[in-house]
Amino acid sequence: MGANGGHLYTVEVRPSRHDPGRFTWAIRDRGKLVRGSYRPHASEGAARAVALAEVDRLIGHDEPQNDG
Repeated sequence: MGANGGHLYTVEVRPSRHDPGRFTWAIRDRGKLVRGSYRPHASEGAARAVALAEVDRLIGHDEPQNDG
């Protein structure tokens, strides 16, 4: 399956629809929404950094646990 459990995560960062000048993010797996931001971020870079950290957490949950 690969290092991420066969998932193909993509990160989308977009301007907020409700809060001009701020940005939201979404994480998708083969086009299906997996996670999204609940609050807008002050910059595109800040939104992307939070999204990428969340992808790292998702990948960590996909890795098999080593019990020994």
